[in-house]
Amino acid sequence: MTTIEAKVIAAWREAALDLGITFTSPFVATFPDGRRIECLGLVHHFGRHEGTLISVIGEPSARSQYPCDDDYYTSELGTGYCHYDRAAFVETLNDWGYFRADASRHPWYSPAAHWGGSGPALRFA
Repeated sequence: MTTIEAKVIAAWREAALDLGITFTSPFVATFPDGRRIECLGLVHHFGRHEGTLISVIGEPSARSQYPCDDDYYTSELGTGYCHYDRAAFVETLNDWGYFRADASRHPWYSPAAHWGGSGPALRFA
C-alpha cells in the first residue's frame, strides 16, 4: 500500500465515523465465479447493494481487475480523497446512491440531486 492509498483509507475511516457509514479496509470481495480479490476498501451499501470497492487512480490498487458483478460498484478515486472533506464525501455518496431500506438512510443523505428524489434504495431494497 502506498502513502497516497493509506491517506485515502484514513479519510474514508474518518468519513465513516463522522457520517455513520460502514467502511472496511482492506476488504476481500468474493465474486460469483469464485474469485476472491483483496481490495483497498469497501464503502458498504453505496453504489450497489453490497457497496463500492475503492481504488486510487495511478496507484497499485487501480490495477485490480474486477469481474462484472451486480453486488459491487467500483470507483477509482483521485488524490482529492486523501483528506476528508465532509461536503465532498457526502456529494460522492449521494452520487453513488444508497442501496438499503429507507428506514436505515442517513439523515444527511440527499439523493434528490442525483436520483430524481427516490434514490436507488427504493428499487433495490
